[in-house]
Amino acid sequence: MTHRFSSNTSPLNAAVGTSISSNLQVNNQHSVGSYRGKEMHVTIINPIREKEQRKELRSVLKLPMIPNDDFIPIDDFSNGFTYESHLGRFCKNVIVVSARHPHSFFLQTIDDLTFSDNFFSKMNEFYNRCFDAQRLVISKAALRVNLCCVARDEIESDVWNRAQLLEYYPESDQCSLLLVDIGTWQECVPRSKLRHIILPFRQECVRSVPCRLAGIAPAKPEKNSLWNEYAIKTFRNVIDNVPAEVEVLDCSPNGSYFVNLFVTHDTFVCVNDFLLYHKIAIPVDDCKTLKPEELDPTTHEPVLAIIHEFNLQGELLAEELKANQRQQKEEQRKKYEKQQQCHLDCRLPCIRIIDIPFLSDKKLIFARYKNWVMVPWFSISDLFRPSLSESTIQRFALLYKFSPVYLTPLSNAVLCASLEKYMTSINDNRKTSLRGNETKIALYSIDCVRKLLLNHHLVNEFIFERLDEAREAEMKDDQDFWEIPSQNQLLMEHKKLNEESKQSQMAVVKSHKDRLEYRLEQMKPSDPNYKSIQRQLMDAVEKLSIFSNDSNSSF
Repeated sequence: MTHRFSSNTSPLNAAVGTSISSNLQVNNQHSVGSYRGKEMHVTIINPIREKEQRKELRSVLKLPMIPNDDFIPIDDFSNGFTYESHLGRFCKNVIVVSARHPHSFFLQTIDDLTFSDNFFSKMNEFYNRCFDAQRLVISKAALRVNLCCVARDEIESDVWNRAQLLEYYPESDQCSLLLVDIGTWQECVPRSKLRHIILPFRQECVRSVPCRLAGIAPAKPEKNSLWNEYAIKTFRNVIDNVPAEVEVLDCSPNGSYFVNLFVTHDTFVCVNDFLLYHKIAIPVDDCKTLKPEELDPTTHEPVLAIIHEFNLQGELLAEELKANQRQQKEEQRKKYEKQQQCHLDCRLPCIRIIDIPFLSDKKLIFARYKNWVMVPWFSISDLFRPSLSESTIQRFALLYKFSPVYLTPLSNAVLCASLEKYMTSINDNRKTSLRGNETKIALYSIDCVRKLLLNHHLVNEFIFERLDEAREAEMKDDQDFWEIPSQNQLLMEHKKLNEESKQSQMAVVKSHKDRLEYRLEQMKPSDPNYKSIQRQLMDAVEKLSIFSNDSNSSF
């Protein structure tokens, strides 16, 4: 957030008034919400001239408000209020006007409080009974940064506060205001609650004095060295509704007084020492040199402490908004990737069936469940002769700490339906997991299947290669493992292996047939073995015919 305006505060004297004014003229070509180039400086006023002005001011305030436009001196050109402090080196009977934290609170003497009550009662009476209220409404065109104005209180509608415009948001027609007499800011104030300030009310000095506790710093600071919530609550509880005294030690270039604050509860307590004793604060040497961020980036002049905090809060809010936007984008990206993954999962087959060579009636079935590659129990059972029961496989898995995953139509309807179809097609006696309308299929991990095969001495190189391939696909999240073209290619390789095996068997049978024919030619029909050799020859010819038919049908 860019700095709204800055302040150049010369060393202040408790007996000398100070004023805040702008040394830059406003360029009307700038947008209303722009605050670049706007400055607020603290300069010392001539006490004699100030006294004369105050006499004139009080005489003006005593004048009756006559219903004539000539008697409403609207001030819409000023850029600041006059600040004055009556705090001495030691001051008793002070009032805490507002307290944000130990480094930002405003004090006022009892005498100033009495005078302020009289002043604000007159100001409230004027704005509540003004005969020409429409003229005092501030238009959008009249808004500018640092504009001195009056704002209706957000709680009590008949109370008005002097304010200075920090920011204006045209899209919502709302403003951020510095409430100069209260010592705080207010955001999201509708423009309809603003009124032009008249000259006598603008010229009356601000009697709330900005202060900070001297010699301490936060023990557990938040971002940008701010006080945490616990420290703020403790500080406010200590100073709330109790008599207070103050010792002024020094003044910062930005106008804040370094003070020791004393309050009376059951005993006389120094608030500075109280925070140190409870380890809420740590002792430090007060630094009179301002940090670069406490200076105006253009003029390099000090920024008022309350305005610097307003800017700092705005920067933190902007960072938080950016962080939230980044988080939302990241969540949207993850959501999109999840949706894409779901679409991909829907397009990919949920199972893969592999025929085992030389065992044409055996099939190895892999199931894709979430990010895992698993084998259903009935596919494991079918690899053995005799086949294993579901309970046997389950007991073995539990014995070796392998937990099965039970698949139901509620967990994955598509996969469950596909496996149920293949389970019933393998053998009718595999329906032990079907109970009425409820289907429950147990899935086992690749490691569990390998362990089971090795334990039963079922060593098939092709099966173990496919298990290793499935585990690698699971680790790499390889989608190609489930693609149908890859499966078709593998099936073609299996067919080729089967064909080569058949050709080898045909060669063996043909050689056996040739030997039988030779023996039969050398024998006489009356030989006792003649008919036996003849039957063997006929069987060999029949096998060759079967192999020939299978080869033709495969192609």
